[in-house]
Amino acid sequence: MAAFEEMNVRGVKFTMSDLAKRLNVSKTSLYEHFSSKSELVQNILITVIQDIQEQEEAIYNNSELTFAEKIPTLLKVAPTVFGPINNYRLQDDLQLYYPKEFRIVEKFKEERQERFLFLIVQGIENNAIRPINTKVLRQLIVSTTNDLFSYHFLSASNMTAPDALAAMSDIIVNGLLPRKA
Repeated sequence: MAAFEEMNVRGVKFTMSDLAKRLNVSKTSLYEHFSSKSELVQNILITVIQDIQEQEEAIYNNSELTFAEKIPTLLKVAPTVFGPINNYRLQDDLQLYYPKEFRIVEKFKEERQERFLFLIVQGIENNAIRPINTKVLRQLIVSTTNDLFSYHFLSASNMTAPDALAAMSDIIVNGLLPRKA
């Protein structure tokens, strides 16, 4: 938890000394648990990924949710294991300073998108949603989520990532036309 707090405050630029000080332990003690800062960062990311996977698995396997309820619920999934991520530069810093770990996150995002699009295709085949161009939907979601997590956008809009995800989900699922009475 303390390592996540350091990442939330300083991004990946925190030092093991910063973390040791926060935990009130020696740096040597930290290195007894993690061979490197890279391993620590990777461990945090894997924990967040597992959190998201568990949330999504519960949604996919929930037979009480209709197809129409699963789509917006899946689009709103955000990490909960450590609380809200307030350091929106984290993704940029990961890409720059920890490319191996960044690739883990990117691979995970691609897998999430594939599974989500598979659900959409199933919905089309079952006539639960109208036929759409899934390639365009994929690009729309990729582009939108990349921009939604931009720290420039979130801070300028005074929004949290979950707020932005909820708004995106509403627009994608309900469209722009007024609701019918």
